[in-house]
Amino acid sequence: MSSTLWRLVLWDAQLQVRENIYLFTVLTTLAFAIFLKLLPPDAPPTIFTLVLFFDPAIVGASFVGSIVLMERSQNTLSALSVSPAPVRDYILAKVVTLTLLAIAGSLFLVAVAFWVPPIDMVLRFTLVLIFTGAVGVLGGFLIVARAKSMNHFIARAMPITIILFLPLLAHFGVITGFWQWLLFAINPGHAMLRAMLWAADPAAVSSADIIYAFAYMTLMIAVFFRWCVVTYTSELGRVEE
Repeated sequence: MSSTLWRLVLWDAQLQVRENIYLFTVLTTLAFAIFLKLLPPDAPPTIFTLVLFFDPAIVGASFVGSIVLMERSQNTLSALSVSPAPVRDYILAKVVTLTLLAIAGSLFLVAVAFWVPPIDMVLRFTLVLIFTGAVGVLGGFLIVARAKSMNHFIARAMPITIILFLPLLAHFGVITGFWQWLLFAINPGHAMLRAMLWAADPAAVSSADIIYAFAYMTLMIAVFFRWCVVTYTSELGRVEE
């Protein structure tokens, strides 16, 4: 990690503390934990993975949206645009801090649901959360880049969220076989749910599912990151006259 990236990571962590993002994460995680404790002991892993599916949306997309809007209102982005800090490091700092936050909260939920979770399950979930967290943060960055206010951000995010949640029909077996791939293969939500289910129960998904999920999320991260760099340069990094 470069010194510039490290300083930006520390800056983001301090900003998140100041804006009570960590406190909000604790409260939402506790709410999810209570929900999990109320589930019957024989609840299928699809229910638990649904809960974890919300983490990239809440911790990643929502938080990065509020942070970027706040930085824009305070002219922080304009200042960064004329500083030596590379755009890539600014975006990577957001990905690192918010993904780590999502991992911490989600692993706590894993412990609540599967106490004591086996180490191989913890490692699988950690791996999956690195990918889903990065997709969530980068996706949220792209949504907020052209938003002028929090209301505008929410209006842009709502239809995208609905689309990402459509693969839940396949997740719960409403749509199966050929149709789930025809309808949802290009939907990042489908890859994320497949990976989550694999982390909870490897026997519930096929080898083809696992390869698809990680390959597609890797592609999404690469495309989204490049897109974020271009979008920052054209939309967020302009110095206001």
